[in-house]
This record gives sequence, structure tokens and C-alpha cells, in this order.
Amino acid sequence: MTDNIEILEKAKKLVDNEDFEEGIEILEDLFKEIPELEIKKSLIDALFAYGGYLNDYYVLEYEKAIKNFKRIIEIDPHNYRAHYNLGIAYFNLELFEEALNACKIAIAIKPDYKHCHYNIGLIYEERENLEKAVEAHQKALKIDPDFVYAKQALMAIRQKLDNLNEIEIESKENKSVIERLKALLSVSKCIKVDMIQELLKLNKETLIKVLIEWGQKYNFELDGDYLNINKELLPKLIDDLNRNGLGI
Repeated sequence: MTDNIEILEKAKKLVDNEDFEEGIEILEDLFKEIPELEIKKSLIDALFAYGGYLNDYYVLEYEKAIKNFKRIIEIDPHNYRAHYNLGIAYFNLELFEEALNACKIAIAIKPDYKHCHYNIGLIYEERENLEKAVEAHQKALKIDPDFVYAKQALMAIRQKLDNLNEIEIESKENKSVIERLKALLSVSKCIKVDMIQELLKLNKETLIKVLIEWGQKYNFELDGDYLNINKELLPKLIDDLNRNGLGI
């Protein structure tokens, strides 16, 4: 018994000194021989320590980290922290489906694990499923309303959603303007410049730039306050508008 205690202490010291593989090998051998709770706990702690070290941003040994966390799960299938950390390693390898599955198992074991809900939110963000990401972060905040990381993530997603909505609205408005411009050009031989400016909502400087470009590319001519349309080259302008909008 005394020998086993000494072996256990030696293994723990090796792990503390980051001689992980040697320490874990000793603990694995000891656990096979004597599968007692204390030895099991020491082995799991050592595997966690090594897995965390490998998962570190500066080490980047994610494949090895996965092996360590999977070994913990072999020893203790209901260890939610092992499933969670396995999910982090998968996430770091951009294996998002595997990461999500690992985190879902962790949540099934411990539903109130706020960090795991938060990580699920990050996974959904990477997969561009922002609605699911919001849902996950909200679950984390329901568990801990003061969870700063989830708060910040939720704010960032909502800002992103607002920006996407603005872009979509602006895109629809631009398409509507382009359609009206195409209709106006198609039915007129000459158009008052003020009408074009009002329709496109351009300042004077930008309007002049557009008119000069049209003049050079499509042989349109300015005649006082009017723009004369070259009907032969109008289809080319229409085609360009369909592909590129105004291009400004």
C-alpha cells in the first residue's frame, strides 16, 4: 500500500511539472492494477491537465487533446466537463458538427452548465445560424444573468442582425430605385437632370460624376438642364445597371 502511495505521489509530481505523458502512463498502469476511486480521480485530473495544456492557444495540439478527453469519457462516461472540453478541441479544429454533438452531451448530463450553452452559441455563430446562437446565449443568461461573455456575445449578434437587416432594406431600396431609373430611361429621349438627381438622391458632385461616365460610355449628351439618351447604347447601360447597379 505504501508503495502505491509513493507511486501516486510521483505521478502527481510529474504532472505538476508538466511531464504529463510520463505521469499519465504511471497512473494508467496503477489504475489497471488497482482501479480504486482515488487513483481513478488522479488519472482523470492528470488527463484534464494535459488536455487543457494541449488545448491552449499557444500549444495548438488539438488532436492530442481530443485523445485525452476521450480517454476521460472512457473512464467516466458521465463526466460533463470531459464532453465540454472535447467540444472545445473539436471547435478549435473547426469540426463544428462534432463540437456541437460533444456540447449537447455535456448539456444532457448537466443542463445548467452555462459555459457549455455559451459555447454552443459560438458554434452556431460560426455556422451562421444566428437565431440558434441567440437562443443558446439566452439559455446561458437564464442560468446566470450576470454571465459577461454571454451578454457580450448576445449584443454582438444582435448588432450583426441589425446590420444585416439594414443591408437587406438598403438593397431592396436600391433595386427599386434602379428599376424606376431603367423605366425612366426607356421611355424618354431626354430627361431633366434634376429628375435624375431626385430619383437617385445624389449630391451634385456624385451626379456630375455619374453623368460624365454615362456620357463617355454610352454617348449620352448634356443639353442645358437635360440629358439626351442614346437609344442605341441604352441596352448596354440597362445591362450594366442590372449587373452592377449604379456602381457608386
